[in-house]
Amino acid sequence: MVTIRVNASTPYDVTIERGDAWLDRVPYFSCSTVWVITDETVDRLHGTAFRTRLEASARPIVWSVVRPGDGSKSLATIERLVADGLTSGCDRDTLVVAFGGGMIGDLAGFLASVYMRGLHYIQVPTTVLAHDSAVGGKVAVNHPLAKNAIGAFYQPAGVHYNVDRLETLTDRDVLSGLGELIKHAYLSRYVLGYSFETELFTALAQGPLDWEAWLARGIEVKRQVVETDEREHGVRAWLNFGHTFGHALESVEAYRLAHGEAILYGMVYAFLVAGDFSRAETLAGFMKQQAITPVLWQPFEAYLEVMGHDKKNRTGQIRFVLLGEEVTVTSVTTERLVEAYNQLKGWF
Repeated sequence: MVTIRVNASTPYDVTIERGDAWLDRVPYFSCSTVWVITDETVDRLHGTAFRTRLEASARPIVWSVVRPGDGSKSLATIERLVADGLTSGCDRDTLVVAFGGGMIGDLAGFLASVYMRGLHYIQVPTTVLAHDSAVGGKVAVNHPLAKNAIGAFYQPAGVHYNVDRLETLTDRDVLSGLGELIKHAYLSRYVLGYSFETELFTALAQGPLDWEAWLARGIEVKRQVVETDEREHGVRAWLNFGHTFGHALESVEAYRLAHGEAILYGMVYAFLVAGDFSRAETLAGFMKQQAITPVLWQPFEAYLEVMGHDKKNRTGQIRFVLLGEEVTVTSVTTERLVEAYNQLKGWF
């Protein structure tokens, strides 16, 4: 088992292990009710076994299930979940459990932040992707004009990974999660003072990954950034590397691409914007090897409009996280963005 302490404004532990032994170690269940938020896929694969384990807490359990996919990250879903909670007797002493991937973590965390002005919640991630989204306390739902436009900083009481559940993921789900792990590898030299970028790509070529070890390495990057800049006034913006164009891809494609797939494309695009063709080519080659979902390319103006709503922007200028000798968050001209876009399309 690996335990990582995150010293945020509300400190908590991240545990990574096989099984759910954390349920026997952690005294969360002084709550009045356990309210699990999950999606149909996770419920089908893991719901019965996890619910059986929770029933040992001798607390009433409320079980809310939403449709899988980013379309459920909406105010309409929040309204339905609030109705579930109110009709089931969830009160201010209820513990929310986010049981699923990144979408569920964002949705359930946002629900916890607003229901009766705030409930305790824990993250129980079931995907590789969620090693990023479950840690750090950024919770949100989407608006039709922009992804994650309605949200808050709201730290969990704990994050507990059972890596056995990763065995049920599809190859596409694993690739999506690798998008965020690769992002952490690119950032590692700037955050940790040493790089595990080459080591990760070597391990991926040799496969399969030791998930306990590699998830811990990705989370360590996230931990140090969150502890330095919890509310994203500075270095936490670095974690948006690949996300400016990646989020635009997700939105324009109506979430046909998985989040991590979009971020992989977004990182290649950011490298092209920065003129780092070597890293762009290496990452694009990996993506082609993995038969990543192809993009249905649209006129650049469609992506430009969505990028214009990105939270990093200032005074109408589109800003990107770019990696070089140091990390910069900088404005990029439309002409450069168009040039990089045409290069990206040519590669895929």
